[in-house]
Amino acid sequence: MKTPLGKSPRTRAKIIAELASLPSAIQGKICEDKRKLADGTTAVYHNLQYWANGRNHTIRIPRDKLPAFREAVKGGATAKRLLAELAKVDAEAILSAESTLKKSSRTSS
Repeated sequence: MKTPLGKSPRTRAKIIAELASLPSAIQGKICEDKRKLADGTTAVYHNLQYWANGRNHTIRIPRDKLPAFREAVKGGATAKRLLAELAKVDAEAILSAESTLKKSSRTSS
């Protein structure tokens, strides 16, 4: 992730602390499922759709739990962003560490 001009990248500890402070995190998205009922009215149900093990999965969300699921999906998007930032910080730390391998030079005698 790019940092704004003049700001240094956040430390690994700060990123992990922000990740740990998320109340809940769910990967996926919430979709509406409209169904026409026998009496002619339309009912709207909500599903959580997500990918796992190469397959799409769906969980029906009870109406009273919908606000909590919406917050958890927002937390999931934040967690995904923070994990990408953490991966970048770790990669930069590994690249900037001094290498233990030294080039050996052999001189002819």
